[in-house]
Amino acid sequence: MNTNFAKTFAGLATRILSKITALTMIQYLNLFVFNRNMNCIKINIC
Repeated sequence: MNTNFAKTFAGLATRILSKITALTMIQYLNLFVFNRNMNCIKINIC
């Protein structure tokens, strides 16, 4: 896990929620748009 730079709990919660949302969006795009395996996220990140 990386160093946390959030100053408040709301900032930390926002960071965690944004990471979960981003991974969910990548999985959705892989499955329904690109017709790839759902957990093939390294292709999109790199």
